[in-house]
Amino acid sequence: MACQSCENLVDITDFTSPYVVQTCLLCNREINLRKVGDNGRGIKVEKGDRFVIPAGAIKIAANPLKSNSQLTKHGIGWFAELIFIEDIKRNADEIDFIIENNDQYCDNYFKNSPLLANLEVSDSNYSEKVLEILEKNKTSAEWWVLLFSIFNSIVSEAIKENDAKKTAWAMRCAERCRAMFVFKENLEEVVWMGHSARRIVEVISIWESNKNNSNEEFWQSIFNENPYILSQLFSAPIVFIKDKAQIGGVNIDGKNAKYIDYLYTNDSSNDALLVEIKTPKTKLLGKKYRGIQTPSSDITGAVVQVLDYRRELSKNIRSITEDTDYKIEVFNPRCVVIAGNASTELDSESKRKSFELFRTNFKDVEIITFDELFKKAETLATLFNLVKDKQ
Repeated sequence: MACQSCENLVDITDFTSPYVVQTCLLCNREINLRKVGDNGRGIKVEKGDRFVIPAGAIKIAANPLKSNSQLTKHGIGWFAELIFIEDIKRNADEIDFIIENNDQYCDNYFKNSPLLANLEVSDSNYSEKVLEILEKNKTSAEWWVLLFSIFNSIVSEAIKENDAKKTAWAMRCAERCRAMFVFKENLEEVVWMGHSARRIVEVISIWESNKNNSNEEFWQSIFNENPYILSQLFSAPIVFIKDKAQIGGVNIDGKNAKYIDYLYTNDSSNDALLVEIKTPKTKLLGKKYRGIQTPSSDITGAVVQVLDYRRELSKNIRSITEDTDYKIEVFNPRCVVIAGNASTELDSESKRKSFELFRTNFKDVEIITFDELFKKAETLATLFNLVKDKQ
């Protein structure tokens, strides 16, 4: 029964995350509370409170996407020991306990497996169905749990038969299957993340080795293979529509078709985003005019080209999206031109000033140089603590 001191304190009903138990100083009533900490973060624990962490509230996994807690570098080592060598300290007399514990673990894993949902895996009548499902999913963690269970049973039989060679062989197979299960369950996605992140380093290396490559198709293929590079150009989430997208210009003979290198849309508004690429060797500046460096004909031509593509897209949007699933609007399509290498060409203050005066005065076209674009990739690599190999 609440007293006047604690009558306004109401017990929580959600016990899935940490909370505190506070004891009223007047009536000794225990109240389960979850008080927000300073600046709206964490849980506030006051003197006399008992802090409670419910079972299952903390989820730890090598894969950060499956965890609600963050491991330190030391913690990752501890976790690896936990999943790989948890039974290593047991002695030979406990082998029966280890085998029984392995069987129980496999049974529990199958019972909770989404792959085997709605099947009574402990019922022998479902054995064939379970085996059929697992045979079709040999890349799953469940498949390796099955093999682990089978060899674990062989170990038990071999011990009873007093067959040392068979026992050693079966135990070796069981542990290797268990290792594969651990990999599938805890490490596979993390390893794939590492390989995916490594591609950022590789594409930076490609840039370093191809700064003088003037083949536009080469750069088109690099961006096709690494779409995240172009996605960094936009502050809002975008949706890729097509590369080499036809946006109009076809005459009655089917000639003069116009293709934009990359067509995206804004994820929220569906407004079109056009990207035209040239090469790092595209000249940014031309001749001097009264002390100011003029833009090159290549770069002005690229700007006019992408603006013409925008006009064609706006004019033909209904006909080119008709009978397709594409959702494209043309409220105010944004255009991007990727061309040149500022770090090599803009080697003086006057050149840099001339180029900035030119590109900052466009309202609907943004000019990005290749080195600026790949600098964004380097920033992304730094964010993920990736180190580029030094040649």
